[in-house]
Amino acid sequence: MPSYLSPEFIIASAGPWALVVSSLIVFAESGLLIGFFLPGDSLVFLLGMVSAATTMSDSPLAHTPIWLICIIVAVCAFIGDQLGYELGKRGRDTGLMRSWSTGRNGRRLDRARGFFDDYGAKAIILARFIPILRTFVPFAVGLTLYSHRKFLPANAIGAILWGTTMPITGYLLGRIPFIASHVDTLCLLIVFVSILPLIIKGAVACFSTRGAPEITDSE
Repeated sequence: MPSYLSPEFIIASAGPWALVVSSLIVFAESGLLIGFFLPGDSLVFLLGMVSAATTMSDSPLAHTPIWLICIIVAVCAFIGDQLGYELGKRGRDTGLMRSWSTGRNGRRLDRARGFFDDYGAKAIILARFIPILRTFVPFAVGLTLYSHRKFLPANAIGAILWGTTMPITGYLLGRIPFIASHVDTLCLLIVFVSILPLIIKGAVACFSTRGAPEITDSE
C-alpha cells in the first residue's frame, strides 16, 4: 500500500478533519466500485485508537467522543452500501449490463440470485468485515435484483456491527502503550485477519477439488 494511503498518513495529514476524511473514505470504499483499494478496517480501528489518546493535545481526535465516531462511521458505511446496491440494481437496466447479463453470464446471475436468496443476510453482514468483498457485494446484490426490503436490515446490522466494534476495539487497545507504539504492525495484522477466511476457504476448495474422485460413466 502506498504511504499516502496508509491510515497513519491519512489521519495525520487530515488533522482536525480526520474524522470527516475518514468517513468519506468509508463511504467510498463501500459505495463506489473504485474504492476497493482504500483502507477500511485499519483506518476505522486507528480512528478509535487515536481518539483514546486524550492526553495528547495535538491528537486530531483527542476531544472527539468514541460514540460519535461509531455513529458517523456506521452511518457512512450504511449509506455507502445502499449506494452500491442501487448502482447494481439500476445498472442492470443499462444497455451495457443487459448485453453482459445474457447467456452464460445470465445463468451466473441466476445462481447468484439463488445464493443471496438462501444466504443473503448472512453474506451481506459478513462481507462488511472482509476487504474488497464489502465493496463489490452490495453491487452484486443489487445486480441480482435481490429484495431491497431484505437488503435494508442486513445492511443496517452489518454497518452498525462493523462501525462500532472496529473503533471501540481500537479505542480500548489504544490505551495499551505497547499497542499504541506498534500501530503499523497492528494494521497489517488486522488486514491479514480480515482476509484469513478467504484464504482458508480457497485452500479448502483447492484441496477438495484435488482429492475428489473422478466420476466416469460406466456401462
